[in-house]
Amino acid sequence: MSSILFLGSGGARFVVARQLRASGGMWIRLGATQIHVDPGPGALVRALSHVPPCNPRELDAIVLSHKHLDHSGDVNVLIEAMTSGGFRRRGAMLAPADAFDDEPVVLPYARRFVERIERLEPSSGPYRVGGIEIFTSMRHRHAVQTHGLIFVHDAIRVAYLPCGRYFEELAADYARHHPDVLIVNVLRYHDQLNVDHFTWNDACRVVAEVRPKVAVFQHFGTTMLEASPPRLAAQVEDELGLRAIAVYDGFTLDLETELAAAAR
Repeated sequence: MSSILFLGSGGARFVVARQLRASGGMWIRLGATQIHVDPGPGALVRALSHVPPCNPRELDAIVLSHKHLDHSGDVNVLIEAMTSGGFRRRGAMLAPADAFDDEPVVLPYARRFVERIERLEPSSGPYRVGGIEIFTSMRHRHAVQTHGLIFVHDAIRVAYLPCGRYFEELAADYARHHPDVLIVNVLRYHDQLNVDHFTWNDACRVVAEVRPKVAVFQHFGTTMLEASPPRLAAQVEDELGLRAIAVYDGFTLDLETELAAAAR
């Protein structure tokens, strides 16, 4: 079964600091390949406490979209867990260059534990991990180097649009990858602070242009939680005629089931 387990659905400093929603990132299984994406604070605990538990020693790679702590807080402990405390050198670590080179979040000692380090560049790929090809989007407008990620396995294409400010070219860049599933980080319902994050209207605009079979919303801040993400997702389904899901902590997206249902 190909699936995405959401070990957290929260974003932003206040939600993460108070753990109103968890911040464990996504555990992606496509065929026999397993990748942990954006392991924020609590990722290892969430993975091991899930029923059934996720085994870090079975991971093929850890991938960061960018180095902010709500996306990378547990990256080093995940590397240790993936490599049996560093005694079994294995796996890959993929992240933008500044996660390694400029105020690094992937610590030098932990890098020695993995077989391969990949510095992600914008609009590049494929980077190969097991049976998965990974492509990157154009660079996002965010405080640190940030790229979207497109995962391709057999006939399934999953795009992950992480944090950043909306701009006109962004939707077209994701649309060119023709994703079956589009995962969108949407931090704020309305933006009253002029921050480099999507609002709900931004997310809806991108989904309407990209037209995935399944749209998935996550990484909610407080104003999004107050607005009720499931209610908003239901409105998108009605308005755009596509499957829309607002995830919660521990939600598993069964890709084959959802895509088969969307095709009917």
